[in-house]
Amino acid sequence: MFTESAEYYDLVYGSKDYRGEVEKLRELFAKHVPKVRSILDVACGTAEHLRFLSEYQTVGLDIDPTLIRLAKKKIPGAVFHVGDMTQFELQMKFDVILCLFSSIGYLLDDESIKSALFCFKSHLEPRGALFVEPWIEPDAWLNLPADMVAAEQGERKVCRVMSNRRDGDRSFLDAYYLFANGTDVRYATEQHELRLLSRRQWFEFFQDAGLQAEYLTDGLTSRGLYVATL
Repeated sequence: MFTESAEYYDLVYGSKDYRGEVEKLRELFAKHVPKVRSILDVACGTAEHLRFLSEYQTVGLDIDPTLIRLAKKKIPGAVFHVGDMTQFELQMKFDVILCLFSSIGYLLDDESIKSALFCFKSHLEPRGALFVEPWIEPDAWLNLPADMVAAEQGERKVCRVMSNRRDGDRSFLDAYYLFANGTDVRYATEQHELRLLSRRQWFEFFQDAGLQAEYLTDGLTSRGLYVATL
């Protein structure tokens, strides 16, 4: 996934409106989990969402140890774990479980998705809610021109050009990077593979996991948001 770019993750996604997304989440919490106290953020990345949810008891989980290290530096008082969303056991339950920024799209087969949803369910309080931001639906996929992002912070600079392609229900994002830190400059590439799933397929996955789900078209981003409860 972010094997080459983890150290530059916050620079690359510096324009993402995490604060605005968290304000939308607060509105959804008030509707679906009015007494929320604890939050688990699955695939938390560098914890930018959790940074704006400091009044809650928060726990972050991510498969990338570098992203977790950066998250710990950002929010020293929070709890973070390196773990796979398809097979984790934290021995506690949460009022809210988040899985945002289309992270669940990296699960490429049915069994992985089912395993993740069962893991989420086993960590959810009886009156809690799960918020999952999906990847793009097959009918909404567009082969767009390559996109470029450039950012810098002091002596650290990054330029990323991202191209995309599709093969059946798989989408491939090919990232080409230039990283600079002081006088050191290096080139790297990453490939991100995400599965394209329809709304019908997602509802079937939630149902199989024993979860009641609804889809919000006006979610945090244009990709919508699933809200699921026990």
